Amino acid sequence: MCLRVHELAKKYNKTNKEILELLNNLGIEVKSHLSKINEDALEIITDELETSKKSEKQKEAKKLEETVLKKEEKTISKPKEDKKSQGTKEENDIKVIKIIGDEITLKEFAEQLKLNPTDLIKKLFLKGKMFTINSVLSYEQAEELALEYDALIEKEEVVEESFGEKFSLEEKDKEENLEERAPIITIMGHVDHGKTSLLDTIRKTNVAGGEAGGITQKIGAYQVERHGKKITFIDTPGHEAFTEMRARGAEVTDIAILIVAADDGVKPQTIEAISHAKAAEVPIIVAINKIDKPGADPTRVRTELMEYGLIAPEWGGDTEFVEISAKFNKNIDMLLETILLTAEILELKADFKKRAKGIVLESRLDPKLGPVADVLIKEGNLKVGEVFVCDETFGKVRALINDKGERVNKVYASQPVEILGFDTVPNAGDVLYAIKNEKQAKKIVEEVIKQKKLKEQNRTKHVSLESFSKQLEAEKLKELKLILRADSGGSVEALKDSLNKLSNDEVAVNIIQAAAGAITEGDIMLAEASDAIIIGFHVRPTTKAIKAAEKAGVEIRTHNVIYHITEEIEKALTGMLEPEFKEVYLGRIEIKKVFKISKVGNIAGCLVEDGKVRKTSNVRILRNNIVIYDGKLASLKRYQNDANEVVAGQECGLHIENFNDIKEGDVVEAYELEEVKRTLR
Repeated sequence: MCLRVHELAKKYNKTNKEILELLNNLGIEVKSHLSKINEDALEIITDELETSKKSEKQKEAKKLEETVLKKEEKTISKPKEDKKSQGTKEENDIKVIKIIGDEITLKEFAEQLKLNPTDLIKKLFLKGKMFTINSVLSYEQAEELALEYDALIEKEEVVEESFGEKFSLEEKDKEENLEERAPIITIMGHVDHGKTSLLDTIRKTNVAGGEAGGITQKIGAYQVERHGKKITFIDTPGHEAFTEMRARGAEVTDIAILIVAADDGVKPQTIEAISHAKAAEVPIIVAINKIDKPGADPTRVRTELMEYGLIAPEWGGDTEFVEISAKFNKNIDMLLETILLTAEILELKADFKKRAKGIVLESRLDPKLGPVADVLIKEGNLKVGEVFVCDETFGKVRALINDKGERVNKVYASQPVEILGFDTVPNAGDVLYAIKNEKQAKKIVEEVIKQKKLKEQNRTKHVSLESFSKQLEAEKLKELKLILRADSGGSVEALKDSLNKLSNDEVAVNIIQAAAGAITEGDIMLAEASDAIIIGFHVRPTTKAIKAAEKAGVEIRTHNVIYHITEEIEKALTGMLEPEFKEVYLGRIEIKKVFKISKVGNIAGCLVEDGKVRKTSNVRILRNNIVIYDGKLASLKRYQNDANEVVAGQECGLHIENFNDIKEGDVVEAYELEEVKRTLR
């Protein structure tokens, strides 16, 4: 009789992880919870488990005895602290200036040295350096200046605190409150490999049918139930423009489902998805989809994925592979079973009683409901009426809408929910915390905004010759100014990222404003003032905006598929590139005799030595192989007649435009400039 690891775990009320560890300790090699245990190995581990079961009571008794002994131990007094070693007078006289990050203001530098800032400004002025009290010294400048005052620079690295840590919003789980939570699953993969179709089949809905171009345009989160256990799915877009959104999906997930089409194999976004999942350090389950299609080759997919470290257990690896057909609902049950078994190994638990913490997956400005966000609750619970804070915005929960569109009063960890009640639209990826009251929320938001403004101000530095030179170079850039409007915050972010990637050293996209919501009159006014084009993604202009745009002559372009926008902007930027020319050699003529003609100038009698020369050619005059003139022909003749072209071996007469100093023995080299088609990449 053979048993799988997970079956044995259930029999002895153990976790899959415990059984796997025990097998490995006994020298029995298994790859995963789905691996089969043969009869000999089963007998060995069964004996071990039975013995372990009998000795459990003895272990508990021993543990109790140890606890009592510890309580009876006498408190050992702490040894006296050693006296600090006394430094030499010379060491104590050395001043230390602390710099946070890579720079310090002149005022702060002077304060730490206990000097008058004016004295420092004078000292620097005598060295030809113009500084004010608020000027910023770089680390190198501060180090150089400190040497003159027998001081040392000590650099303190800035440790970035998370939003929750900074404002003490993180709350620890209580061990006694921990309960099993639903696994959060991210479905990743290449465009058109069937991610949304798989969710369609699981949820018995038709999301894919309503999407432009059949491509998922934003993150969606959904919850399903299997054998009484819930599973949360996050559907991440597969098109390359959504790299950042896909990365954000990987950050909140427990298990990644990598979907690969059996008839198409590993593609660029498949590789990206693997990278994101590995960076997030989450287990990967491979779903080989479209096995029903002609040309489907699951073995080819398995072979290609070996290159990226994803190897099936039967091939000696530890990555689970499930062959499915989302279209015909084939092996979907097996995939869900594999997800639950993997989740069991991970032992996912949460404290459902503490205050909520969530991640904003998506956000938008609804014309009727106001700011709305799709949030995945990561910890605790959130109730209607509770106050929350989310980076630069806060609010009070007016309504909670689950993934089925139903209003609910409370949501728990691992549950996706739409939240109404934000003060302003949050950014996708922001962390939401439920807090005590509105007063605390306002105070936190004010502090966040204040710190961000201060950070921006501190970035401003005095102008150096080098930075001024770079600024002048930047001013030579040709810019395409854009105003972006999209249906959601995530779409805005993805669109900005895609368009900014099109910029290079010559032409650049300058996004003046980017936000979620309809195109308004305000956008038209801004576009008119800044000479910008308005791009709308899944949004339309208001009636007033349409009239204002017509009157002002502002161009509005709207699209439903993101890569149509990037293609259009790429064409526009390509047209802005300076033309590039390639020189094409035509031929050479030797001047045999020079004739002076009144009112015309010098005319050359020539012989074509090589190639051909056209009347429209560019020409160089070479004397002793040195270029003495570069220009155009004024005329080209064969005998007394005008000629459009002369070829090797023919005699001809020519006159050079704006150049009269030709001599016998000079060589005329003819060439053309051929324009090279330029691209951004």
